[in-house]
Amino acid sequence: MKDSKPSDFTRREFMKTTGYLTFSTVIAGSVLGITNPAWAAKKSVIVGMTQEPVNFNPLLYVNSGTEEVPEACMFDALWDINHLGEFIPNLAAKIPTLENGGISSDGKLWKIELKKGIKWHDGAPFNAKDVEFTYQTIINPKIAIRSRSGFDLISDFKIVDDYNVEISLAKPFVPFAWAWQKMHIVPHHILSKVPDINTAAFNMKPIGTGPYTLKKRVAGSHMIYKRNPDYHRGQPAIETVVHKFIPDQTVAYTQFKTGEIDVFGLHGVPPERFEEAKKLLNRDSLKTPQPWVEFIYFNCGKPQFKEKIVRQALYLACDKEKWINDVQYGLPPRTLSYLHPSHWAYNKKLKDPGYNLKKAAQMLDGAGWKVGSDGIRQKNSVKLKFTMSTTAGAKAREQAQAMVQANWKEIGVAMEIKNMPASVVWGEFTTKSQFDTLMVGWEPTVGMDPDYTARCHSKQIPVKHGVGSNYVQYENAELDKLLEEGVLISDMGKRKKVYDRIQEILHEDLPFAPIFAYVFIYGKKSNLKGYEVNPYVTDVTWNIQDWNWG
Repeated sequence: MKDSKPSDFTRREFMKTTGYLTFSTVIAGSVLGITNPAWAAKKSVIVGMTQEPVNFNPLLYVNSGTEEVPEACMFDALWDINHLGEFIPNLAAKIPTLENGGISSDGKLWKIELKKGIKWHDGAPFNAKDVEFTYQTIINPKIAIRSRSGFDLISDFKIVDDYNVEISLAKPFVPFAWAWQKMHIVPHHILSKVPDINTAAFNMKPIGTGPYTLKKRVAGSHMIYKRNPDYHRGQPAIETVVHKFIPDQTVAYTQFKTGEIDVFGLHGVPPERFEEAKKLLNRDSLKTPQPWVEFIYFNCGKPQFKEKIVRQALYLACDKEKWINDVQYGLPPRTLSYLHPSHWAYNKKLKDPGYNLKKAAQMLDGAGWKVGSDGIRQKNSVKLKFTMSTTAGAKAREQAQAMVQANWKEIGVAMEIKNMPASVVWGEFTTKSQFDTLMVGWEPTVGMDPDYTARCHSKQIPVKHGVGSNYVQYENAELDKLLEEGVLISDMGKRKKVYDRIQEILHEDLPFAPIFAYVFIYGKKSNLKGYEVNPYVTDVTWNIQDWNWG
């Protein structure tokens, strides 16, 4: 998404806060137990979101955008990706490349040098054992890791000394740098003694190397972090970070307007309030391209969705343009793929099926789904009656659900809206494929690489294999082979042909129906400095260690 020019949104003169500051510091003080408003203003920041994190172990399942806040606050990866799309060293002393000898000419050997003098929050030294243990945890089949893409190709992991490791791959894996950027390092000295990492107390009370430590969690309300004075990239300027949960997006926006939150992330400003938000005094509303795509997820393990013609008909009977224009106010671009349309691997030859209720009904008639006396289609005792779930309180999605529900009712399909709090709907309800359909946004699973193995390979169905993010339980042998082939090809032109075909298959089979590519409207107070819009990550707090109040 380099053509989105994120710097245009952030590198401008900000106005100094006036009257709003006093109000916001009083709110900050009430949340933190602080009685001195001036102290709170200089030393704290409140990040507001509509969803609540439920897991704080960065290797396990993560609800993107939400659980990445504790991840960014408390943990470090070997390297990060900045707002310019560049890898930058974190726990590693430098980024391995062919030029500096960190990667062998055949792409199979990676030499990684680690920084010295880094400590875990409990004072224990960070070293190569932690990186090795993180890798061993990722490939452990008994642990519900979010993705093993790339790590499953490691043939040998060698500790050279306390600060150098060598990783040998069975075959080249092009997105290997992205794989490590997405995986934060966990402590060997703690988790190696835990009988089951899936249920470890560490998952709620973690110890990391990151810029902040978790001091308090009030379920359903907020989490409080204190800065790590020994942080290896320098002590953060902000002493206290509050991650506040406001389930209703409209209420959250009101709190951004009144100053009760300093940064408004995740779904951010409701699209219908964007024009108003741009005019708010001492506030910046930042149009933020994101690598997410909004989908309707069909659970292919449920009898209603086993036939692709049903999924195709439902997609055809969904008024996607109206969804974008009326609900999203025309802000996000249409996509026909799991990739953003600006992505280099996006297949521009895909044809939009459009919106056609008559044709959708004919397709279902022809496939034997007949309308019953109750007005609902049925085939072999299975009714086209099911639920759709998403985060309760997400106003734009609720509006879209009502529209889709009305669309589908026109062709004899009964969809019931069944929304739940984020901590419920994105927990086992999703990860154990208990849903019928979801309205959900996902990003590519290995950074901005087009690899989508974890989301749609048949061996990545967690309820069957205990690993992956193929929650729709989709299986296609040709797709599996192409996914396995695509990550081995370094030539971009040849790779694109493979991913073009992958997108063609998914466009035909529709285990998930893409609607639009995300553009969020994040908000912040104008005098908060260091914040950068980053279209390469899904986390508003990706560089929270650099934030300051000017």
